[in-house]
Amino acid sequence: MRQAIALLVVTILVSGCATGYHRQGFTGGYTDMKLQDDIFKIGFRGNAYCGSNKAENLALLRCAEVTLNNGYKYFVIIEGKSGVETSLYTTPATAQTYGTSYGGVYQGTTTVSGGQTYTYHKPGASYTIKCFKEKPENTSTIVYDAEQIKNNIKARYNLR
Repeated sequence: MRQAIALLVVTILVSGCATGYHRQGFTGGYTDMKLQDDIFKIGFRGNAYCGSNKAENLALLRCAEVTLNNGYKYFVIIEGKSGVETSLYTTPATAQTYGTSYGGVYQGTTTVSGGQTYTYHKPGASYTIKCFKEKPENTSTIVYDAEQIKNNIKARYNLR
């Protein structure tokens, strides 16, 4: 059992060294939901090896992809949030006692292992966007060109 837990932890650490760009799963990823025909809620959650800036950029990438996939060219962010989820993991503790008894006197040693606590910080970002087929003119907010956002962020993180 102890070896299985150690193998699981090593597997998670090796496979989780970087958050991949994919639908949300155990190691993080993106989510999206259509709220109206031209309004979407997009989220991205990184794992403990992903920085906040990368999580925000990958959420922005998903905004661009959702915009393009739904026949639009531009989007504006109606609402945006980012933050870090902190979680703790404590390894199981075990104790082993070895000893001898001589003439009714017991002498022993107890060794305790495990019980370490690890702290993980998982960054995330969430955007609610409104999409447009033509670039809106009279707006005081940033209008994002979805194709440029997609190309620039994919190039930055070497994504296909």
